[in-house]
Amino acid sequence: YNRRFAPLAQKMKNIIGSGLMAITYRVNAGAIPKNSWIQDAETGGGRILGEVCHFIDFLIYLTGSLPVSVYASAMEQPDDLNDTVTVNLKFKDGSIGSIDYFSNGDKGLPKERVEAFAAGTSLVLDDFKTLMVYARGKKKKEKLLNQDKGQKREISAFLEAVQQGGSWPIPAEQLFQTSLVTFRVLESLRTGRVIHAG
Repeated sequence: YNRRFAPLAQKMKNIIGSGLMAITYRVNAGAIPKNSWIQDAETGGGRILGEVCHFIDFLIYLTGSLPVSVYASAMEQPDDLNDTVTVNLKFKDGSIGSIDYFSNGDKGLPKERVEAFAAGTSLVLDDFKTLMVYARGKKKKEKLLNQDKGQKREISAFLEAVQQGGSWPIPAEQLFQTSLVTFRVLESLRTGRVIHAG
């Protein structure tokens, strides 16, 4: 779950702080054929287990709260891949979040965009390259030379925890809940119901 270690993500978290939030995470995932190993439930786990879990973790990171319910719906497609999906999460602290994971768009559109709203502040993270902050009637932009999704920082934090015996970079409760909620997404898609996430 590397995205929480991205420099602009950590800046975003510092700015937005804690409290009630509304967040949208849009992913222009692109199409992957049905016969790909990624789409195979046995080999690759499918795109929800393999990819959507990252975005659930990111919303847990931003809110600092755990999901209590999940509802997911998929666009009907002839191949039944369930890879054009909207996931709605409600969090224990009252925050809400949606993950729009779309496989039916054009690859020219940047892959990931996060918008977070809290206490009169709005933040827009574009593809882990730029962060726009709107607060008190002003806007501020921060841009990186290269995209950074936090992979190197995540590995460094893990190695440091192992070598120095410190706390884990991602709290165990959040790791567990991210995995559980990802399976709840599949359950919601199967049943068409809101699923308790705890």
